[in-house]
Amino acid sequence: MRARELLISVALLSGCTCATPPPRTEIPTLRVPRASAPPTLDGRLDDAIWRDAARTERFVDTMDGSHAQPEVTARMAWDDDALYVAFEVADELLRCDLEGHDAHLWEQDAVELMIDPDGDGRSYAELQVSPTNLVFDTWFDARRVPQPFGRVAWSSELRSAVSTEGTPNDDAADEGWTAEIAIPWSAFERLGTPASRPSRGDTWRIALYVLDVRAQGQLGVGWSPPLIGDFHVPERFGRVTFE
Repeated sequence: MRARELLISVALLSGCTCATPPPRTEIPTLRVPRASAPPTLDGRLDDAIWRDAARTERFVDTMDGSHAQPEVTARMAWDDDALYVAFEVADELLRCDLEGHDAHLWEQDAVELMIDPDGDGRSYAELQVSPTNLVFDTWFDARRVPQPFGRVAWSSELRSAVSTEGTPNDDAADEGWTAEIAIPWSAFERLGTPASRPSRGDTWRIALYVLDVRAQGQLGVGWSPPLIGDFHVPERFGRVTFE
């Protein structure tokens, strides 16, 4: 029996009436430690960097900040070369049958980052990774400018690896997936408003989301809920401080 199932069983046997957590709508903050060594990108979070990394709270409904499915958390660390982000996603139906770099991953299962280095609410990058390890990356001069998908010709040159508990796109039940991502600081030197790697104490604005296709439709959860039906809300991005 998995740990989560065991906890549910114990709660039922003990008559627990555990309350649903209240909505979380405040803009979150995260103090991210400097890594002593980069991870080996294999989709498995067994490197020392992930043990010591900063961890987010569980993601919430993007519309109102309420407790929501799927169950997702993320971890973050950094060094002179890159920003490292890992997502852990509980997902009973892994779906991504798209192909090729810059496919529209947001239409199926994907993890997503939006990164505004100087926090001015204008130039920011959008990065996505699927459970089949496809990548979509683009950047915008301002909120959703240029239309429709930003400057897709830009490449972040991020590196990623995924591991899945289950097989994407088959009919068998799945359990979830993990995405492990390294984003080089050099990516941000090529933005419309160039940005160099951060120094200790700097704060960047970063949003983290997960899109999840289910039988009844697609769900979305986020670390910092935008509170409207659009993920592109720079003033709602979380605050990440590099230690």
